[in-house]
Amino acid sequence: MTDRQTLNTLIVGDSSASWCREIQQWLTPQHICNIANAADNIDLSQVTVLLGAPTELAKLIPQCPRLQWAQSTWAGVDAISHFASDSLSVTALKGVFGQSMTEYVFGWLLALERNILNHAHATGWQAIEDSSTAGKTMGIMGTGSIGSALPSIATQLGITCRGLNSDGRSIAGFDHVYASDDRLSFAQGLDYLISILPSTPATDHIIDADLLQCLNPNAIVINVGRGNALRTQDLLDALSQKVRYAVLDVFEEEPLPSDHPFWQKSNVFITSHTAAATPSNAVVALFKENFERFARGEPLRYEVDPLRGY
Repeated sequence: MTDRQTLNTLIVGDSSASWCREIQQWLTPQHICNIANAADNIDLSQVTVLLGAPTELAKLIPQCPRLQWAQSTWAGVDAISHFASDSLSVTALKGVFGQSMTEYVFGWLLALERNILNHAHATGWQAIEDSSTAGKTMGIMGTGSIGSALPSIATQLGITCRGLNSDGRSIAGFDHVYASDDRLSFAQGLDYLISILPSTPATDHIIDADLLQCLNPNAIVINVGRGNALRTQDLLDALSQKVRYAVLDVFEEEPLPSDHPFWQKSNVFITSHTAAATPSNAVVALFKENFERFARGEPLRYEVDPLRGY
């Protein structure tokens, strides 16, 4: 147990992690700081700044009466977004996952289209005719910093890109962007459906039977956003009809239970929420920038909109 003490800045994480140590060393003595665990016995009455994973911060925020700012070390902030208000700023880690998500999405698409997994396990000559990405249409649900990183690579592979966001605003790189209310038009004739949506009430089960029915036969579905976007039974049904493969990184319940039917499907690939690891240097850089902004009373980067939930 950690000794009870008064803190201004509390880092919630593993004290051996390089980003924890670097931030602790960077903060000046006037900014009282400690590294703790959500389960530690700490006096939180004076904490004004919290830094850590949203699932851990969610346990502490209600216990911090003087808290003014909570910085997430993840892009997804659904565990704490509801705390955002005029008196409490909640900020996400953004702008750093585009590269890793792009590698993940196109790595899987190429592996599946070119039968790389089958070839890799071949024990004899296989005269398999591989498919191609050329001429295919990709729909990307979520056109933020991660989603907008995909079209440039897609174009090089001969893929046309559509986008989906809350209001249909245009985003560079997409041939057309649809509003969420027009999701079925967005999905019509897609070969690849990629979800990078945050978890909000508006995205709950947005990928349902109606949307999946709009996809082209033999479509591939990839979910790297949040598990709430997908209606599980509808995808299970579609896997024997419209959908050729599903690559799933996120789920409504994590870890995914061992008896979940997804584990039994040969055309479902589960990657256990590993699509994009958090880069330690990005946590440090964003926290330092936002801390200086916070100290000067300036707007913080990647602040959660309380009305939108992200």
